[in-house]
Amino acid sequence: MKPFGKYALPAAVSVLSLCLGLCAPVWAVAPTVTNVQAHQWQDDSRKVEITYTLTDPDTASVYVSAAISNDGGSTYSITPTSVTGDIGWVRPGGRRTIIWDAKAQYPTAVWSSCKARVTADDASGGVYPGAMVYVPAGSFLMGNSGVGNDGVYSHCRELPQHSVSLPGYWIGKYEVTRGEYRQFINAAGYSHQAYWSTAGWSWKVSNGRTEPYYWAAQQDWGTGTFTQTDNHPVVGVCYYEAEAFCNWAGGHLPTEAQWEKAARWTGSHPNVYPWGDAWDAEKCNNYYDHNAAGGGYGMYQTAPVGSYPSGAGPYGCQDMAGNVWEWVQDWYVSYPGSTCPFDYTGSYRVLRGGSWFNNDYDYYRCASRSNLVPYNYVRWSSSGFRIAR
Repeated sequence: MKPFGKYALPAAVSVLSLCLGLCAPVWAVAPTVTNVQAHQWQDDSRKVEITYTLTDPDTASVYVSAAISNDGGSTYSITPTSVTGDIGWVRPGGRRTIIWDAKAQYPTAVWSSCKARVTADDASGGVYPGAMVYVPAGSFLMGNSGVGNDGVYSHCRELPQHSVSLPGYWIGKYEVTRGEYRQFINAAGYSHQAYWSTAGWSWKVSNGRTEPYYWAAQQDWGTGTFTQTDNHPVVGVCYYEAEAFCNWAGGHLPTEAQWEKAARWTGSHPNVYPWGDAWDAEKCNNYYDHNAAGGGYGMYQTAPVGSYPSGAGPYGCQDMAGNVWEWVQDWYVSYPGSTCPFDYTGSYRVLRGGSWFNNDYDYYRCASRSNLVPYNYVRWSSSGFRIAR
């Protein structure tokens, strides 16, 4: 396979966005892809690097796909599968990069005239069956507010409070359920490398995970007490498995900022808890809860998603306090200007929201941050995730 030539190809594909949960405005401007360049690395890896500029003034993320031609651009019949980088749901912006492991997909192929094409669509792709809500663009205050229990539990890792500006985005109204995760498994998503990051696939292969862990698929912990229906949140999934599901479903794990804004921002004030500033044990699934709808105290397990509608956040997201800790995509790093700076990039990912397991309402505050290695070998029954776009 010879080096790829340089070229630029605009792409504009736009369809009417489905209304899932709350309706967002219909997108009026199609995305464009420009400045596309591709070249093959001149080493034994034979990887192909494709760069491009993605523009869309009215959408937070668009679906990017790539195709390869081995006949000089007459046809684009090859879909690269061993890919990483800015493919799938991608935020618009300047230089974006896709890395295609051509050698892995075609170990012996030698082509003389190749080109790559990149296209973008602000509504295609994705099969996530759950409800989503729209969080409009704008700034919000992230971190410990110093109000009420935020002030009581003033952890350095939550400080300082700072302003963050985000484009508009979609986020799951509920945590991903066991039934939704099973759809991913049944669609062979668990064994399809295209949905996995390089690190995630390496983890899965090196540990012989050709099939999902038993409890990720079945949710039977063998105790006779921890039971779940398809309406309970999926648990026992590590970061890589959550990430792969989101890629399959046409989205991504929310960033820490996306999660926190959806959980607490009223438009002018960051709530301590999703529902307000005062702790209420009956508004979420937690160790002290006596709400029969969620299992109640003594059950020690998850509740069906949406069991606590009165505990919803300002945008309508439910279970953002309690039920299960939720993976977000950020590495565990201190906030800008922190007096106790730390950086665990490459080691620990962040989880948010607290779970049924915790016995201190410190953990249910929206500012609370936890962390875990992304490949955790202990399959926690208290951690899950939700999707974003």
